[in-house]
Amino acid sequence: MMWRQKRWPLLLELLLVASQTAAQFNNPSGVDIWCGKAYRATNSSFDPGGWFEEPSTSTTPLLRLKAKPRMSIYLDTDRTAALLVDAEISYQLGEPIGESFISTPPQQLQVTVSMHNVTLGHATVDVGSIENEVFIALASLAPKLDAYNLTVQATLANSTLYSTTTSFSYLPYPDSYGSVARLDNLYGGTYVQRGKNSSWEQIFPYTYYVQWSLYWDANVSTLNDFASHGYNVIHIVPTGSLADKPFPWDQVQPYLDRAAELGLFLQWDVIWEPTNVTEMVEQIATLRTHPSILSWYQSDEPDGKSNPINSTGIAYSLIKELDPYHPISLALNCYDFYYSDYAAGADIITPDVYPISTNTSYSTVYDTICNATYGCCGCDDCGVGPTVFSDIPHRIDEFRRRDNLIGWAKTQWFAPQAFGNETFWTRYPTAPELELMTLLGVNHGAKGIVMWDYPTTSELFNITNAMAGLFTGQVASGFLVGAKRHQKLTVSGAEDVDAAAWVDGENRQAMVSVLNLDYGDIGGPVTITLPHGVKASSIGESLWGDSPWTVESDGILVNSQGLSGLDSAVYLINLA
Repeated sequence: MMWRQKRWPLLLELLLVASQTAAQFNNPSGVDIWCGKAYRATNSSFDPGGWFEEPSTSTTPLLRLKAKPRMSIYLDTDRTAALLVDAEISYQLGEPIGESFISTPPQQLQVTVSMHNVTLGHATVDVGSIENEVFIALASLAPKLDAYNLTVQATLANSTLYSTTTSFSYLPYPDSYGSVARLDNLYGGTYVQRGKNSSWEQIFPYTYYVQWSLYWDANVSTLNDFASHGYNVIHIVPTGSLADKPFPWDQVQPYLDRAAELGLFLQWDVIWEPTNVTEMVEQIATLRTHPSILSWYQSDEPDGKSNPINSTGIAYSLIKELDPYHPISLALNCYDFYYSDYAAGADIITPDVYPISTNTSYSTVYDTICNATYGCCGCDDCGVGPTVFSDIPHRIDEFRRRDNLIGWAKTQWFAPQAFGNETFWTRYPTAPELELMTLLGVNHGAKGIVMWDYPTTSELFNITNAMAGLFTGQVASGFLVGAKRHQKLTVSGAEDVDAAAWVDGENRQAMVSVLNLDYGDIGGPVTITLPHGVKASSIGESLWGDSPWTVESDGILVNSQGLSGLDSAVYLINLA
């Protein structure tokens, strides 16, 4: 991989300059902050800044043309490729469109994809539609390490022209690599391939953050034990001897070898620090060809720690220079603190929301209130209600809303709370609480689960072992990362019930997940209305839980007995 080394000195110099000149935060000198806020009783509140900037509102409709690759990267072994094109109507972003073109049936746009005036693909899409798959001709492109800039134009019947661009990565296959991985920007799934002659494997990552010094370093056989419970990814938190300098490769190598033998994937922590890139470069240069590498974990809560706001974006650019063949991830802890800057550092964003057994309005650790401008309670800006779990969908949905406004393609994972009895948290979650947090994140679009953290209680480990069978099994994962998701289904007969469906129209099946976010029982009947155009004919296999659901004559799902407190159920339905 010598082809990148000539760029390293320039990038290293850029990193040093950028870290030194990063924007200062609003805290007075000597005031400690988390998510930009003062949190000690000896300090006063101030405006932390970093709020997400909303686009202005238009009084007339706008057509917002957007495009992104279906897959985050394409390789010279691919026979087909596509862009996902949106032609949505917006009142915030886009170009003016006449009211007459927003009609039923919808008007149409003629879409053309080109590069340097060479047409690569074309399609007809409806005004107001999203996620239209437009296939492009790879034969007109040569694989290269730098991304192409493709032009997408859409024309109305009155010849009004709309235009946008998108980055498109078409890479030569890295023969020295043991694995390559990419993200599906349509359904959010992760695809991984172990060598050119292997098939692509579609996975739903499910695992824990596991501290090296608390579990792994006991013996390499810990990998065997962990994998035996069904987890398909390992995330080694580099504590203990893994924080040594130089890095103890001799100690780690047996684990890398065994992970490959077991077929485990690695989300590898690259030990990124804004003022020290050397270790990150060493980690990636050493491991990028390893067959178990799935993704690079570049930062853990950089927003909470108030790292320089450009640091994650700079790290992202450097990692892509070193290895464009694996996605990059990070975890964000804050609700609204320079989101667009910190999230620029990853393809995969993992919000960590830890709401169980913590007082979200008053810090028992620092003896201060917690609000939008002051305090640290362990769950930033939490307490939106109406339930203790509501902050999870609120955070995930809000991050996705911002992503849409920014216009970039991000995949969301989620970090459920599997810890407690420390600092802000007075106890561990119960097993029903953890399964509900996990499924709630999935209902709202999380395409991977990494729980913080292991070791945990036997109660929690037992329930996550059981859930590993759900998430890594072919049936559920096939829907989760291979079918269109519909959240916030209409529920009648109960409040605080969250329901989602993944619809596979081709095979006339759907998967439904229903969660009671209330600790109390709910009397029946409870009914769920499926998305428009989707009608159930019968109940299929139960994948999780045992709530008795049936189908009424009109295709509505009904549970006549009601739901127990914190009840969860995932099941298949056959479609009419």
